[in-house]
Amino acid sequence: MWVHLFSDGAVARNSGSAFAGSVVRDPVGNWILRFNCYLGRCTPFEVELWGILDKLLILLNKGYKRATIQIDNLEVVNALTVKGSEDS
Repeated sequence: MWVHLFSDGAVARNSGSAFAGSVVRDPVGNWILRFNCYLGRCTPFEVELWGILDKLLILLNKGYKRATIQIDNLEVVNALTVKGSEDS
């Protein structure tokens, strides 16, 4: 079964403290899991990547093998997108 991972990160301007949060839904939109984590000091790029990686590892450990990822950071999308990897 495909699940949909919606992930977002935030970095405090004054301290650099970073937080990531995600929600996972099934194909019809039912809520499955929710995650929040503190990542220490990170750049916006790093917090988005760590947020995705941590959540994908949790999903794999829970038996979910396929996920779409939705984020709002084009730099991260470009870094994760490889031509010809639509099934990866």
